[in-house]
Amino acid sequence: MREHAGRLLRFQRIEIDVTRLVLSGVALALPVAVGALTHHLADGLTATMGALLLSAAGHEGGWRARLTDIAASATAGALTVWLGAVIGASAAWAGVWIVAVASTAALLGGMGTLEARIAANATVFTVIGAHLGTGPDTPGHILLFIALGMLTTAVLTLGSYAASRALSPLWRTGLEGPPGLAWPFRRNVATWRAGLRTWPGWQFPVRLGSAMAVAEVVAHFRPGEHTYWIALTVSLVVLRDEAAAPMRAAERGLGTTIGVLIGGLLLGVLPTWGMVALIGAIGAVRPWLKAANYTAYAAVMTPLITMLNELGQDMSWAVLRERVLDTLLGCAIGLGVGYLPWRVGRGRRPGS
Repeated sequence: MREHAGRLLRFQRIEIDVTRLVLSGVALALPVAVGALTHHLADGLTATMGALLLSAAGHEGGWRARLTDIAASATAGALTVWLGAVIGASAAWAGVWIVAVASTAALLGGMGTLEARIAANATVFTVIGAHLGTGPDTPGHILLFIALGMLTTAVLTLGSYAASRALSPLWRTGLEGPPGLAWPFRRNVATWRAGLRTWPGWQFPVRLGSAMAVAEVVAHFRPGEHTYWIALTVSLVVLRDEAAAPMRAAERGLGTTIGVLIGGLLLGVLPTWGMVALIGAIGAVRPWLKAANYTAYAAVMTPLITMLNELGQDMSWAVLRERVLDTLLGCAIGLGVGYLPWRVGRGRRPGS
């Protein structure tokens, strides 16, 4: 128990890519800064959401691998956000759509690492898109600024890669970068199709889909305007790696609580340009924190996602308290529906 508690707060030593951290911070801060300068802060925050969506894409391999990653991630992200916003206006159908996307994405994500990341983003941004669809902006308006944010990130990521190739002699010997990082799509599909003939190939989609369904039912009956955070939390704590789920739930719950306290301290304190600076700082450290300490990552992402989804409106203690309660509900559903029943069932073998 003490070992697990220590892991919640322990930072792992990982190699720091300073260039990537700087680019990540600029990519998230730039759309908000432009929105503030043009007096369209809400649109800038929506664009930052798009930048966040594409922030993990295009960082490995040569040109072909990076362009494929960015194109696939951007297409899936834009489509899921737009469809989520279209259907999100209808509360009755939004929950059904979110469960369907989560289950389908989990199934397709079994093809490989890249596909799993795109699938996870599709689920998360379907939930976010459905929430944005309840606001005053049209789905087309939301899609436009999400796409502009993704374009900002893509230009910065590929521009940095082009500069590194031009400045480093190590890149002049080949056009495709380090070997083995291309997307082996055909091989992945064959392996994935073979896996679908067995129960393990379907288990994660069923685990995630059932947990998301329960989350949507709870959100439907729970009072409040921000209950989408329940499903968002479930999508983050129900993992393909089943054994890692309890620790992720604990990290998410503790990190969100810390994040709410941080957000509460900033209530009414930050001016617009202070918010721009904070988003840039969070954007810069988040890739490192995600690998080094997920509790700290959740702590900084809570105020960030709250600012983005509230589209520049002042955060209140009531909204932040909802975040904690909805996160704890999501963690409980993720563990109670997407993890524990499957572990208990696995422990019961015939004849025991």
